Amino acid sequence: MKQVFLLLLAGLLSGSLSYAQLSEKNKKESLKAYNEAVKYINQMNFELAVNYLEASLSYDENFYDALMLRAKAKVELDKIDDALLDFQQASVLEPSMGEPYFYLAYLNFQGDTSAFILDNLNKAINNGFKEQQVYYNRGLYKLIAGNYSGAIDDYTAAIELKKDNALAYHDRGTAKRKLGDMQGALYDYRMATNYEHNFPMAFNNMGSVKIILGDYDGALEDYSVAINLDSSYFIAYNNRGSAKYFLGDLESALSDFNAALTLSEKYLPAMNNKAAVLAKNMENESAISIFDELIADDPNFAKAYLNRGLVKELLGDLEGACSDWNMALELGVEEAAKYVKECK
Repeated sequence: MKQVFLLLLAGLLSGSLSYAQLSEKNKKESLKAYNEAVKYINQMNFELAVNYLEASLSYDENFYDALMLRAKAKVELDKIDDALLDFQQASVLEPSMGEPYFYLAYLNFQGDTSAFILDNLNKAINNGFKEQQVYYNRGLYKLIAGNYSGAIDDYTAAIELKKDNALAYHDRGTAKRKLGDMQGALYDYRMATNYEHNFPMAFNNMGSVKIILGDYDGALEDYSVAINLDSSYFIAYNNRGSAKYFLGDLESALSDFNAALTLSEKYLPAMNNKAAVLAKNMENESAISIFDELIADDPNFAKAYLNRGLVKELLGDLEGACSDWNMALELGVEEAAKYVKECK
């Protein structure tokens, strides 16, 4: 208590200084505290850095650089709401600076496709913060929102600013795949893996494009690389099983589907594919049981209705088969239409 009193008294005594002298002194002390904060930021001691930045801003509340650095340090400490308040204050303090707008968009993103996100990313770029991460995040926003051509433009801008931007190549490949440009997607996924060798998702997605192009051997190789990089990647196990299925290796395909289900017990695509293999092996009752479980878990899994209908037809249950095919057609599986014609 005594120390606090002395500090307050000192503050009162300083009142005899002129405003200009006090302002100059405050700026000097503010910069001194800021420089100390930078030192601790470089040491990754964000808690102490924030303390010094608090001190810096107590001397000069309009010190833009200190406000931005405090916001970034709070992000490192996972104090996102506090950081957002600082970035918002910085955008008001210096509305012509682009960086605060980027962080306001980036930290609020979380899959959000509201106009607020795009508006702030646009402000960041329009106000001169033309960094690769801004273009990348705007591309990601557009990808999620379904603006694939716009996403490609932004990912391309990000790549031009950072030639080895593996993530931008990967996501541009996904946008191209959505537009049906499989060769373009294949090129981008390959570039992503060239720049980042430890990128299981890129290898997995490259394999999926090859599946679409009918290159099952190439897909099998890519999926295997993805699994070698991440042995818990259950999606890659499922996809490799599909490649093996198309190559006629049903036993090995079943092994991969089982591996996927061991890692993720309710991964519905693997359940569907396992049941399809069992049906192919004439283990129809077991296949039906899995389809029943799958549909109970997700009544809108359209492909399962189509496949269960095919198995029911083999078992002589045409009425049940027709019911499943009609449901598959209702859920958007166009292939079911040719089977529905068999129904009366």
